[in-house]
Amino acid sequence: MTRHATLMLAATLVLLCAILACGCMGTTSMAPAGDIKKFSSADEIKQYIKENTEKAQESGYGVTDGSVRFAETTVAAPPMATQGAAKSSADFIGSTGTTDYSTTNVQVAGVDEPDFIKNDGRYIYIISGSSLIIVDAYPAQGAKIISETEIEDTVKEIFITGDRLVLFSTGNSDMPVRTMRESSVGMEKAAITPPYYRSNPVTHAIIYDISDRKSPDVVKDYTIDGEYVDARMIRGMVYMLTRENVYSYDDIVVPAVRDSGKVIAEPDVYYFDNPEYNYVFSTVTALDATTGGEKDAKTFLIGSGNILYVSQDAMYVSYQKWHPVYRTYAGGPQIAVAAEKVSVPSGSSASAPILYEDFNKLSELDKQALIAEMKSGEQESIRKREYDQTTTIIHKIGINSGNIAYVAQGEVSGYLKNQFAMDEYNGNLRVATTSDVWTTQGQYEYNNVFVLDGSMKTIGSLTHIAEQEKIYSTRFIGDRLYMVTFKRIDPFFVIDLSSPEQPKILGKLKIPGYSDYLHPYDSTHIIGVGKETATNDWGGVSTRGIKLALFDVTDVEHPKQVGKVEIGDSGTDSAALYDHKAFLFDKGKNLLVLPVRQVTTVPVVSKPGYYNNQQQIWYGAYVFGVNPDTGFVLRGTVEHGTGSSGYYWYGSSANEVKRSLYIENSLYTVSTNKIIATDLANINGTIKTIDLKGGPDYRDVPVPMI
Repeated sequence: MTRHATLMLAATLVLLCAILACGCMGTTSMAPAGDIKKFSSADEIKQYIKENTEKAQESGYGVTDGSVRFAETTVAAPPMATQGAAKSSADFIGSTGTTDYSTTNVQVAGVDEPDFIKNDGRYIYIISGSSLIIVDAYPAQGAKIISETEIEDTVKEIFITGDRLVLFSTGNSDMPVRTMRESSVGMEKAAITPPYYRSNPVTHAIIYDISDRKSPDVVKDYTIDGEYVDARMIRGMVYMLTRENVYSYDDIVVPAVRDSGKVIAEPDVYYFDNPEYNYVFSTVTALDATTGGEKDAKTFLIGSGNILYVSQDAMYVSYQKWHPVYRTYAGGPQIAVAAEKVSVPSGSSASAPILYEDFNKLSELDKQALIAEMKSGEQESIRKREYDQTTTIIHKIGINSGNIAYVAQGEVSGYLKNQFAMDEYNGNLRVATTSDVWTTQGQYEYNNVFVLDGSMKTIGSLTHIAEQEKIYSTRFIGDRLYMVTFKRIDPFFVIDLSSPEQPKILGKLKIPGYSDYLHPYDSTHIIGVGKETATNDWGGVSTRGIKLALFDVTDVEHPKQVGKVEIGDSGTDSAALYDHKAFLFDKGKNLLVLPVRQVTTVPVVSKPGYYNNQQQIWYGAYVFGVNPDTGFVLRGTVEHGTGSSGYYWYGSSANEVKRSLYIENSLYTVSTNKIIATDLANINGTIKTIDLKGGPDYRDVPVPMI
């Protein structure tokens, strides 16, 4: 039996049948939806892709008819995520460190997220270059590297659980394939000599025994076809998502799971009757990190999933569908081209036409009149079936003790900002999106909140929020949503979701700047991290330094900002603006750590009578305490480097701090170059510096002054 001849090994099929017969695939809530289908052969996959991509192109929309596919299911509500809580001794299998240490900042409590650095209260595990480095970090005075393990492929992220470490890396494998060519009798295989090889991405999930931290030992080396997307770990069970493009002009090669190069499973491939412009194999694989065993794997032929949200018992894979609009003109159907300008209502004080990006220069009266016209144009486009907007498809996949089962598919208008745009609560999925619509009146933007039940049917919605703005950050906490939108000014919204069928806005606060990330301080205060903004001389908006804000939502109808800190000038940046794992907060320790690349513009005398502005760069971390009544108190800073090399994007220097963590009373800040340990009681005093493999960065070399 070959991989091209069947989608599953006979032994695997017998095993799965036995599992199904004994009911070991989980509870009834894990039952797959009735409308999900399974391919029986590679040729069937090829034919399906050919027919459905043609349907998508012919329809002009590439979407379903709007109906939602259902499956009965019950989903338990995950608890609110916390960070930095003390750990029990059960969390320290094989470790002799403290129980007081920070963990990765995750979205859902009990659902661990992979990162390039982890710690267990004694050791720090970090990916540095192509190596896995283990640091004996506690106590900080004697911190040192005790092992370095070289990894052949590109290392991504890691998990740790007790004496096991799971490492994800990506590489490529050359696969012999046959191509297809057109002929007068249709598609037929072309003989190729020598054979044609295609380089396919593969993901390695390597499980190490780290009971001897000085000498990690490989327990299992799993290889899964496709590129690594993301993963989660729940009670030692790892759920990994990989993605592989489907080349319909080649022989279809179904993703497989291998153990040390030997195929151990070729998962069934499931699909839905949804035309798409392109398809990918999305494979969910479950591994037991404790035993090293492979538990389950399933492949779904869907659109390209790019945002993943995982609760305690469900994985939500989302992707966008674009709706190109076809209109009929003389000479045949043509694709509509989005307008570059928007019209201005008659009687407006503004001159027409006006560029969309100049919308903010209009008076409030003109803005509201223009928004009303665009909204009317949107409704007209819907009636004429000339509606052009993004749709997000969300697939719900049940996960239970390593078992994987498809549940249902949902569909919402707009696109997601990131994983925090989704949240599961009391059996429902809440979703926040931004709609970007082209109408005959121009580009029309607004934001939405949708509530989907356990079967992914939309049961509640709130649309057209903050028109002509887009979502910058969201945080679902209990039965509320805190949301920040931005175009010119930062509206901070408090949205009530206590009645899932009737979401409503409780209050909002308009202030300059915006927040890219929101984090709960307590039940009545929210921390925001983003950028400060100001109006420039041309009537537009200029971005300034990092803004750290504290919002008091005690009075939900009148939220207020009770604290604010601005760091640096324009160009100042932080990893926490793009990656929530870079944000460290512990309320019990009154500790907030923010990695910062600070840009300060200073005048420099180039020659007598002449001045040039030069940017001074500082790399390090700011450490704050938080007072719910007054805001932030600076406890100190940790410097990793300085320079005068001018403006560079974040991540261009090996001295930029990317993560921070604490063990007991020691703070560890981490850049590519080094780990610096400081005393939480005296932030400005260095205890120990551990050099990593990052090396110097040429961008840190000072530029000669003219």
